Amino acid sequence: MPSSWDEKWAEHFGGIDNPDERNGYNPADFTPSENPFYFALPYTDFGNSDRKRDANTTVYWANEKTWGENESMCKNRWIKIMTDNKTAYAQWEDSGPFNLDDSDYVFGTAKPNNSINNNAGLDVSPAVSDYLGLTGIDKTDWQFVDENDVPNGPWKKTITTSGTCWDSSCTEVSHGYWVPNQLTTWDWQLNLPVNESVDVEVIDIDLFDNDASVVKRLHDSGKKVICYISAGSTENWRPDKDDFPSSVIGNDYAGWPGEKWLDIRQIDKLAPIMQARMDLCKSKGFDALEPDNIQNHEENTGFPITAENQLTYNKWLANEAHKRGLSIGLKNDSDQAKELVSYFDWALTEECYEDNWCEEMKPFTDAGKAVFMTEYTERGTKTSDFCSLAKSLKFNGLLKKLDLDEWGEPCL
Repeated sequence: MPSSWDEKWAEHFGGIDNPDERNGYNPADFTPSENPFYFALPYTDFGNSDRKRDANTTVYWANEKTWGENESMCKNRWIKIMTDNKTAYAQWEDSGPFNLDDSDYVFGTAKPNNSINNNAGLDVSPAVSDYLGLTGIDKTDWQFVDENDVPNGPWKKTITTSGTCWDSSCTEVSHGYWVPNQLTTWDWQLNLPVNESVDVEVIDIDLFDNDASVVKRLHDSGKKVICYISAGSTENWRPDKDDFPSSVIGNDYAGWPGEKWLDIRQIDKLAPIMQARMDLCKSKGFDALEPDNIQNHEENTGFPITAENQLTYNKWLANEAHKRGLSIGLKNDSDQAKELVSYFDWALTEECYEDNWCEEMKPFTDAGKAVFMTEYTERGTKTSDFCSLAKSLKFNGLLKKLDLDEWGEPCL
């Protein structure tokens, strides 16, 4: 079952969204990989896989960013849907009903240019219908809303971030940001000074310790640059350390003096800080984000953080990075790799060989995504110990010292 922007929509969603057989807001037979709260409006910004000539003047938010060649300005956009007593939120995933070019209705004040089903102008998913208590052809009001204004609710449990997909194999998806190839040479340097001459395609460096001129020189030498931040802890040497309210600061991070865990359940309090860090990454010219410490549900944080809390926070991080034109990597958190692979663009592991969990990251390579694999010399590990495994899993293996200085030995 195709949509206007994805010829294999049902496959990417996870199956057929049967309105008659339900498990809560999900289909009874499977858990969707994309948001079950979706809708169709009678407009698409593409025709025959090419952007419509008038799309840039028709879609009123067209000037908010630079769009990729195959990136839809409409797909995944949010609306607010209202009945007399309830409100739901949903994402735009198809065109219709019965029309693909009714811009005067979708973006203006005209009535739907459609005479079928009582001039229907909006088609909603079974989840939206069930939440609002709709019974068939019902009257609703709707309006576009910014993603930042979408409140928590069942529509945010799984957020669709996938792009357009039209070719026969559906391997090309428009991101609007850089994503590493599955097999990519790389280095990771969080200590100073950064060895800018290292011969790799990608380098991962600290946000605060490096200014825009470092990123520019690395770009000029042909490298893509990843921005390291801690997203799950506070560090007392960072310039924004005083921005964290005491209510989100938990136990000491054992083994790392000056570092404490964060209560990632309180996204409303962490959001301004993490968004400011991502904005700084973007302004310095970084290509991607590495958020460290995003498995707080497994740690002694001092807070009752659940796996579901962690999923919510990690998905929020991914969506915020993408809004800024940054790809994002899943750092460790292997037990949630299957649930997060559709949100994250690549992954980074530490000591998966030594601790025997590399296989848990296969959802990324199975999806054609890069896994940057790190082992440390402090445990006596040598490249001869793990590189054959790295190659068999299509991981990009690298041996480093724990302080992540310029020394490194890649799997060849």
